[in-house]
Amino acid sequence: MLYKFAISMLCLLMLTGCWSRRELNELLIVLGVGVDWEDGHYLVSFQVVNPSEISNQQKRGDRPPSTLFQGRGKTLFEAARAVTAEAPRKVYAGHLQIYVIGEEAARRGINEIIDNVARDNEARMDFNIIVAKGTKAENVLKLYTPVEKLPSYSMQQSLQTSERNWAPTIAVTLDEAINKLSSQGSEIALTGIRVIGSPAVGETKQNVEKFLPPSRFRYSGIAAFKEDRLIGWLNEKESRGYTDITNNLDSTSIAVPCGEQRYLGVEVTSSNSKIKTKVVNGNPEVEVSIRTEGNIVERTCTDVDLSNPDTIKKLEGQTKQAILGNVEAAVQRAKELKSDIFGFGTQMEKEHPAYWNRVKDQWREEYFPQLKVTYKIKMFIRDTGTIENSTIR
Repeated sequence: MLYKFAISMLCLLMLTGCWSRRELNELLIVLGVGVDWEDGHYLVSFQVVNPSEISNQQKRGDRPPSTLFQGRGKTLFEAARAVTAEAPRKVYAGHLQIYVIGEEAARRGINEIIDNVARDNEARMDFNIIVAKGTKAENVLKLYTPVEKLPSYSMQQSLQTSERNWAPTIAVTLDEAINKLSSQGSEIALTGIRVIGSPAVGETKQNVEKFLPPSRFRYSGIAAFKEDRLIGWLNEKESRGYTDITNNLDSTSIAVPCGEQRYLGVEVTSSNSKIKTKVVNGNPEVEVSIRTEGNIVERTCTDVDLSNPDTIKKLEGQTKQAILGNVEAAVQRAKELKSDIFGFGTQMEKEHPAYWNRVKDQWREEYFPQLKVTYKIKMFIRDTGTIENSTIR
């Protein structure tokens, strides 16, 4: 009996309750983090919530819905701790939604940045990482945004929406970034974000008091990395090809020429891609297979007869050529940068491990730039909308 009592007491010692709890009024809830490299130091920006300004139960004042606290240091940890010199509470990253890396910091290398945030036991692994294109991360986080009051939330929602409906963007989470950086056969690629208009106006409340905000953000291009350093940017056409090859395309729009400055609109409703590798006479080769389905959503050329099956076949061929142009452009750009952002090397490692062990050290510089890539693309137009040929004169 005494033995059972002792065991029970030992078990109770492990049930200590919320010993590490902290009240909300003791924390600064961080939704966005920006990292810049400036004058040999890291500049870390924390975008935190002003609860009273977003609450429906309290009268709102003239303060912005979020506040930016910044710290500077030789290491990221030092910069983050420097924030406590001005912040009234301790920052809490458990609700982090967006992580912005300035272009200069990205070109210097992101291993330290990713390693630092991954070690934070409060941060989750599902926030998105993006690169500020041609500007600092702090400028992105300072923007007043329309519709959504919290800029970080607005950026995250816009990124995830555009990934589902617009091909040239990808929503990369922390755990996905770690996997890419840990692989020798693939490089990381991140979506870029830029500031349109005047950043100075974007920092003021006037920015959301007009129908068209004078300053706003826009996702633009995909940043290609070599090892952990930003090496170059993919344009919109190349970014479309990247998402198609890597099976990140859910839906997008393709414009098919049908006359002078007239186009027929095709909505891609599904797209699936597969990568196969082989070794021929000691040389690696890759075959990319893409199967796409879509619908006709716009017909501006009256001489295009959508009721004719031959017309549909012709349009399928034209759409297929547009997809082929995108993927070829993406691969060519990646080869120029010597950055295997598609993971061809990773697939080679899976399918031909013995061969990969012989070439992996020279893959980036020698084998990938000379890699033979072939494409098998199938395109099927399934629907022409609720009407075939419009009755509008």
